[in-house]
Amino acid sequence: MRERERLGGTHSGRVAAVWGSGSGSGLGSGFGTTTVVGLAALLLCPACHKPARSDTSTDPSASSGTTARVPAAQAVSGGVTELADAVTAMDLRVEAIRGTAVASDALLVRHGARVAAHFGSAPAFPLRFQVVPVESGKAAVLLEATIGEPRPLVWLLDAHGEVVWAKEHPNGGVPPGASELVLTPGPDGHVCLVWCNGSTNSIAFRRWADDGGSFADYDALHVDECDALSVLYWPRRGWVLAVAGATGATLELLDENGERRWGRDGMSLPWTWSGAAPVSFALDTLDSVMMFRLGQSGGAGSAEYVFASRWSADGRPMWPGPLSLKRLTPSVGDPRVRVVLRPAADGAIRASVPVGTAGPGVVVDVLSDGTILRR
Repeated sequence: MRERERLGGTHSGRVAAVWGSGSGSGLGSGFGTTTVVGLAALLLCPACHKPARSDTSTDPSASSGTTARVPAAQAVSGGVTELADAVTAMDLRVEAIRGTAVASDALLVRHGARVAAHFGSAPAFPLRFQVVPVESGKAAVLLEATIGEPRPLVWLLDAHGEVVWAKEHPNGGVPPGASELVLTPGPDGHVCLVWCNGSTNSIAFRRWADDGGSFADYDALHVDECDALSVLYWPRRGWVLAVAGATGATLELLDENGERRWGRDGMSLPWTWSGAAPVSFALDTLDSVMMFRLGQSGGAGSAEYVFASRWSADGRPMWPGPLSLKRLTPSVGDPRVRVVLRPAADGAIRASVPVGTAGPGVVVDVLSDGTILRR
């Protein structure tokens, strides 16, 4: 039985009408289409629209064999075990699907020559990955080594899993000191990479066009510290960013022209925690974004919770205060753990903390009106 809590008012059903009643998935529901008109149609009926499948690849080394079968998505509760599962599970309403891939990963085996050419003939597995949906059923993938230098690699995959274009030095040409790389989609089939630049105390933002050509480099934000970075593409609005440090986070909305919409220095979101807690983003409607994080109810030593807040596009909180979704017992072992978000039924956003991070794990569904559905 689910425990319900409310933060004023009743659920109007608007969210379900906008986003559809199903949980949705990236390629399966067509959420890779980021044009405004196409997105609006998909939101009204995700199951009614399927992305067009490309029959050819512009990559000269693309395989001409049969398309590999993509396994059904697993329940995402702290990472996925296969890149193909991540591609199936991705969704425009949440940030990149993150995980680690081993040597036997089907997609890495399929593109083994590319992997070896970039990471060496005997790569040190696992490789860390991020996957995001891109227009027309495509997917963008970021791969990084977990041992030694990260050596990031970005691929754009077509609907058959073939590499359309690749970036072997995606953050090249800038001063050293890059960390916290984040992959995110953009409008018109664009792919973006965002990272903390320690040498300039700034957030760098690189954007490629759908054909892989350079489109723009933005100076997204200047910050004193950047221990964890989160980015979500917000159709029509741009990209919402959260830069976490020891005492909270700085939030910014970068529009699709690279202009800062939440002030030159962003907006402050302070909290108490034992480290820099990453912020996790999810779009519950086209006009609002939910933010999730771990934190404490008071000073050092106080109870630990999963917190959520909801903000409008003009940078205003839409609830009276942060929601305490669930107390974490026992305490979290890794203060930098990310709350994993997935769309759920009835327009809810499902927040989970992986098993082993906080005892048996946490799964909580949250509606736009502040209703908490506890499992």
